[in-house]
Amino acid sequence: MSTVLVVDDHPLFRSGLVAMLRASGFEVVGEAASGTEAIARASELRPDIALMDLGLPDMSGHAVIARIRAERPECRVVVLSMFDDDASVRQALTAGALGYVVKDAPPAQVLAAVRAAELGASLLGAGLTRPEIAPSPPADQPSPLSGMTPRERSVAGMLAQGLPNRLIADRLGVTEKTIANYVSAVLLKLGAASRYEAARIVRGE
Repeated sequence: MSTVLVVDDHPLFRSGLVAMLRASGFEVVGEAASGTEAIARASELRPDIALMDLGLPDMSGHAVIARIRAERPECRVVVLSMFDDDASVRQALTAGALGYVVKDAPPAQVLAAVRAAELGASLLGAGLTRPEIAPSPPADQPSPLSGMTPRERSVAGMLAQGLPNRLIADRLGVTEKTIANYVSAVLLKLGAASRYEAARIVRGE
């Protein structure tokens, strides 16, 4: 049976997911309550599947999906979110999610999406329609984050959230001047002309 990482910032809801997955035979290897933690745990625990919310406290869920998929393409991501609009579904699928289910769906739908991901298949919950998305880049095309240092990737992820240099500096414990240098390096490596363009590239838009 596949291994699963559960990502949600609400402890009670997360515990319920863990119990449901384990009762259904899945091996839950870890939990995460934030985007940063999810990325680190995915790298450390190497789960087959990440079942994750989009509304994380520190990063855009779409940026987290993109990071996990860039660093561990074999990890299949299933989104479990309150958002059921086309834009959220489109952004999640574009970022690399394989399945998408809304949080008020019956448990059987959630399990069906996880089991589909286990087989490499994409499943959307009832009531969701698959939006038109841009064609995927060639398999041999490198990730936008490839070639960046871990710190540059962190800065890129926070740019994707729209955070200013001051807040990024506070979170990373460095000066704004240092962050300005990192931002310049990120823009150069992404081939972006502005912070806005860089954020869109990282989010996969």
